[in-house]
Amino acid sequence: MTTAGSDPAGRTRPVDVLRKALGDELLAGQVAVVLAPPGVGKTAVLVHVAIAAMQEGTSVLHVAVGDTVEHVRAHYDQAFAVLGVTGSARTALERHRMVHSHGAAGFDVAALRAHIELLANAGAFTAGMVVVDGLDGESVRANAAQLATLASDLGVPLWVTMRLLTDVIPPEVRAAGTVGLRLTPRDGSVYLSVLRDGGETPLDLALTPDALLIAAHRLGEHRPGLVASDITLYSGGAKGSEEAFGELAARYGLTEVSFTFPGQKMSRTVGARELSARELEAGNVSMEDVSRRLSRTYSTEGTLIRKVLQTLWHIVSRAQKVFVVGQIQPDDTVVGGTGWSVELARMWNKDLWVYDTARQAWYHWSGGAWVPGEPRIDALHVAGTGTRKLDDGSRAALEALFARSFGA
Repeated sequence: MTTAGSDPAGRTRPVDVLRKALGDELLAGQVAVVLAPPGVGKTAVLVHVAIAAMQEGTSVLHVAVGDTVEHVRAHYDQAFAVLGVTGSARTALERHRMVHSHGAAGFDVAALRAHIELLANAGAFTAGMVVVDGLDGESVRANAAQLATLASDLGVPLWVTMRLLTDVIPPEVRAAGTVGLRLTPRDGSVYLSVLRDGGETPLDLALTPDALLIAAHRLGEHRPGLVASDITLYSGGAKGSEEAFGELAARYGLTEVSFTFPGQKMSRTVGARELSARELEAGNVSMEDVSRRLSRTYSTEGTLIRKVLQTLWHIVSRAQKVFVVGQIQPDDTVVGGTGWSVELARMWNKDLWVYDTARQAWYHWSGGAWVPGEPRIDALHVAGTGTRKLDDGSRAALEALFARSFGA
C-alpha cells in the first residue's frame, strides 16, 4: 500500500485504514460509501481518498451535490496544507482533479454519466475515480443500483458520501454490492467500521477532529455524567472574551489550550500553544472569501489578521461546541474578525452559540436561523472566543453559563 500521502505528523488517515481493510486497492467498478451523521467528516474523508488517488496519477472527478466549487476547493486547500503538499507538487496534483457542482435537488445518475462523457470527449479529462459528495439517505437508496452500474460501465471506483441519521444501513445500499466506511462519533473522537460482504467490522482506531479537518460531532444535549475536569476549552488568550473564558475555565477546573503565533500579544497565557508555520498554513484562508462571507472588506496584504483567522481555524476545528461573544448582524454574520469563528462553525456544522451583546441574550444557530436559548457546556471539547471589548452584561452572561453548567 502506498504511503505517498501520509500525514507528516504521523496520524492515520481514514483512506489508509479502509484500503488496508479492503486488501489495499478499491477495485475498479466498485462503489464505496462513506456513511455518517451530518457534520462528522464525510467530505474530509472523501478529499483524502481523492488526494491519495491523485498522488498515484489517477484523475479524479469530484461531484459536489448542493455545494459550491469554491467550498470544495477550500477542503482540498486545508488537506494539502495538513499533508504538507505545496508549490509545484500541489500544482501537479491539481491537474488530476476536476470539481463539478451539482444542484441539491434531483440528483440524476444519467446526467452524471453524460457529464463524465462530455469531459472525456470535449475536455480531454478521463476520470479514473469518481467521488459524489453530499447525498442524503433517500438519494443513495434511490440511486444505489444505478451508481453501481455506472461504476461497472466506467471501470473505475466510485465513492459516495451518505448522510445517515440512524444506525440502519439501507438494504438497497447493501444489495448494490457496495463496500465502505461508517464514521461513528463518540466521546470527542470518530470511530471507524468497514462495510464489506454484507457485514460490518469495527476497527481498533479512533480519529481526532483535527485529523478529519472538521468537528467529530455535535452534542446538543446536556450530559449529566460529564464533569468540568473532563472538558478542554480552546481559545486564543486574547484580551476580553477569550481572557474571561480562560479565567472561568480555571475557576471551574477545565483544561485550557490557548493557541497563539509568534508576535501575538496574549492577555492570558495559561495553556499557551504556539502554532508553527506549517500549522498556521493548515488554517490558511482566502481573504477574498472571508470578505465575501462576512460582507465586509479585509486586506489581502495584512499578515496579522490572516494569522488571527488561521488561529481561529485551529480553535474552532477542535471543538464540538462553540461559544462566541459578539453582535449578530441582520445578514446573520457576527461583527468583527471573530465573526470568522462563527462562519467556520456554521460551515462545519458545529453546535454554535453566540451571546449577542446588543440584545444581551444567547442565540443558537439552528442551521437556518438564530434561535434564542440557554446553553450549557456539555461537550468534551469546546471553544470560547469573541469580542475584545467585553462589557459587564456579557461578562455576567459567561459567569452564568459556567455556573449553569457546573453549579455555583
